[in-house]
Amino acid sequence: MNSMRAELRNFFPVVNKAIYLNHAAIGPSPKPVTDESQKWVHHKSYGDMYFSPLSQMYEDLNLDRDILGKLINARSPRDEISFKYNTSYGLAAIAEAIPWEKGDTIILNYLEYTSNSYTYQALARKFDLKVKTIPHINGVLPLDKFEAALDQTTRLVAISHVQFSNGFRTDLEALASLVHEGGGEIIVDGIQSLGAIPLDVQKSNIDYLAAGGYKWLLAPLGTGFLYVRKDLAESLQPSLIGSMSDATPMNLSHHHYVPGPAAKRFQASLGPNAYLLAVAVKFLLDIGINNIFNHILSLTDIIIEFIRDNSNFELNSPVEDIKNRSGIINFKCPNAEEIVVRLRKLEKPIAVSYREKGIRISPHCYNTEEEVRTCLETIAQLSSQ
Repeated sequence: MNSMRAELRNFFPVVNKAIYLNHAAIGPSPKPVTDESQKWVHHKSYGDMYFSPLSQMYEDLNLDRDILGKLINARSPRDEISFKYNTSYGLAAIAEAIPWEKGDTIILNYLEYTSNSYTYQALARKFDLKVKTIPHINGVLPLDKFEAALDQTTRLVAISHVQFSNGFRTDLEALASLVHEGGGEIIVDGIQSLGAIPLDVQKSNIDYLAAGGYKWLLAPLGTGFLYVRKDLAESLQPSLIGSMSDATPMNLSHHHYVPGPAAKRFQASLGPNAYLLAVAVKFLLDIGINNIFNHILSLTDIIIEFIRDNSNFELNSPVEDIKNRSGIINFKCPNAEEIVVRLRKLEKPIAVSYREKGIRISPHCYNTEEEVRTCLETIAQLSSQ
């Protein structure tokens, strides 16, 4: 392990307690984030927030948007980013704001996490919409299946950039091109990729993006954001709004709501969640998202090789094409569910997840080869008992 990795690990107290390889579930926050969280509690306890002018808090929110904009390469982050409490809030905000018409079609798929599926199923019942669900083939979502499902009624395609169960990563640029060619729009759940994998909203040309901060972004629970392409925002009328959604949010004496410009109409309120998310994102940007992804790929290479060399293990993740790889590897082994429980009870616990009848491992920037090999060797020993 090089000196940079050793220095990076000093920011993560979890390394002294456990081998933590479960960032697809919850990502432990680094010290800069927890330190700032404590400062916020202190400010609240001593009334410091009262002495900060509202205009300064509003400007701080714009600075936080700028940081998130660097993460996703937003063209105009102050007009395209609002802060939410999690992914579901962001997805629901768009779902409720789109001017649906009877007979519009929403395209989903059978690998999706529930929050990126239930929302649209409920909408379909409410507005008499049609839902098409794309099947996967051995854990892969082929683009030609989406192309075959698209037609003149397609209003929205909802998809996760990375699938939570097996780590399959969709080529967003290619999919968005197909969707736009038919006149539809695409909304992306980015919670399993942002912080671990580069995502450029301009290059991929996606329309909407929602992500919580508590997984790969290493931010606290209750943090997240929504990206809305600027040229689309003005046509949307969100119903999940608050005082900050107004065109003049600092004018508290008027009572006639005028939607704020662009994505600011989706910003309901102020709070520490935006700032703490920005602190976590800046921490990752300072390391470099490309550097993080390359390190994660090197660790998942070790996992893949180990699985292929062990006759008792079977890959659940499609890993043949590097373009579809992510930070998640899922594999089957004897007694997988029991093993995950036993790993938690070791003297130095090992954190992984049980998903889709397999063990899901998801390392991050501070994890080491030694940790990954220890995890795999322990699983092999337990599976043979």
